[in-house]
Amino acid sequence: MKSEFKVLVVTSILTFDFALCTVALTAQSPPKSFISYSDARPIIEALRADLLPPELRDQGPAAREALWPEWIARHDAAIRARVDAGDEDSVVHLLLYGTTFTRQPPIGDQELAGIVVEGRGAAERTFVPSPVLTARLSDFLAALASPGANERLEFARQVIGRRGLDPTAADGRERLRRYLEERIASIGRAERTARLLDPDTSLGDKLTLFRDRGLSSDTSIFTDFGVEQALDAMKAAGALRAGSVRRVAIVGPGLDFIDKLDGYDFYPEQTVQPFALIDSLHRFELAEPDRLEVVAFDVSARVLRHLEAARAGRSYTMVLPRNVERPWSPELADYWERLGNWIGEAAPRVPAAPPNAGRVAVRAVAVRPSAVASVTSIDLNIVTERLAGEPFDLIVATNILLYYDVFDQSLAIANIAGMLRPGGLLLTNNRIIELPDSPLTSVGHLDVGYMTLSGIGQTGDRFTWYARSR
Repeated sequence: MKSEFKVLVVTSILTFDFALCTVALTAQSPPKSFISYSDARPIIEALRADLLPPELRDQGPAAREALWPEWIARHDAAIRARVDAGDEDSVVHLLLYGTTFTRQPPIGDQELAGIVVEGRGAAERTFVPSPVLTARLSDFLAALASPGANERLEFARQVIGRRGLDPTAADGRERLRRYLEERIASIGRAERTARLLDPDTSLGDKLTLFRDRGLSSDTSIFTDFGVEQALDAMKAAGALRAGSVRRVAIVGPGLDFIDKLDGYDFYPEQTVQPFALIDSLHRFELAEPDRLEVVAFDVSARVLRHLEAARAGRSYTMVLPRNVERPWSPELADYWERLGNWIGEAAPRVPAAPPNAGRVAVRAVAVRPSAVASVTSIDLNIVTERLAGEPFDLIVATNILLYYDVFDQSLAIANIAGMLRPGGLLLTNNRIIELPDSPLTSVGHLDVGYMTLSGIGQTGDRFTWYARSR
């Protein structure tokens, strides 16, 4: 892989009845539909057979068209089912990195890499937890049995309950311990980082790294910083003009359950990207505050409920923690200092980090009601569905496409193109394969650095913007 590919792995989606939520959202949302076979056909014909779903590989055009309605509906359901697996990953990340239920420090990358020792065969894989992880497991099990008012622990109980695991049952704790050990062993965070940095890893594998993983909802300030830097570059290049963005969509806005880099979980669950994006658009005068409309697409019921509750409440607080020991770039540190200044004011109360969280600086921003009210949410699967109605000027999709294989990514790009106005732009930090006759064409990019790590060097992302040509 060329050295231009630089990635920082910061992995990149309650009891309320989802059916009622869906009805409420549908009542106020424009109609949506599955991508048609006529729109998918150019993709099917352009890709190699081995990149197509098995059901479509050896079929002729007529047979594929007949199969398409049933196939796309099944595929939509399969993608949505990955949300549950993403929730299970989030529970394990809470166990590994959380700070509110234990006095132990978060698990480090090297420590995690040594958890699974390979034997001669798969059956001989051995789970070897460190003393810190052993203590964390015990603390986590005890906290799950008595979660109190901790919303994350309560959600974790719901997730493990789907597996029939009860931390309060006589044999439940040991069964739960074994389940969590298996999930920890399967995450392989250090292994995935190595695959990203390995020059022998194929481009296709790097672009679709998490295609077999659950759909995660967690986000990062790094990505928000990268989006702002890219917007500034897009304006300088003439791709965006002052006041040119009126309708913008975000694919997978995210809901931060647990900070996977530093383990911060001492503040309520929150979504940041919609408000960070509005903040950046206002800062660069790319949107008029009173005319901007932001639509967030997601398939996670939790994310959709959270956004609707925020809109209903009209007030919102973003908590912005920073590990001051991380070697952030000066530009990233400056971004953290001013994030939210164009859409809100300093919040009157700032949550305090627990001692085991390390050296943490914390800002909190009270987002103005007008900014909160400008964000609406819609249940939409970007791979299988597109929205009718007024097109968008800009669509932002960060840390999303790498959760899908090449065929799914291509369908998503077709759906995004179908929702953009002619000349409209897609901004993403996930490189995509540009197929012949694609309606989206790369028109610019920016490499954004986040920080410099020992043994790795500078970490960051390449942000690319694509224009709809027709």
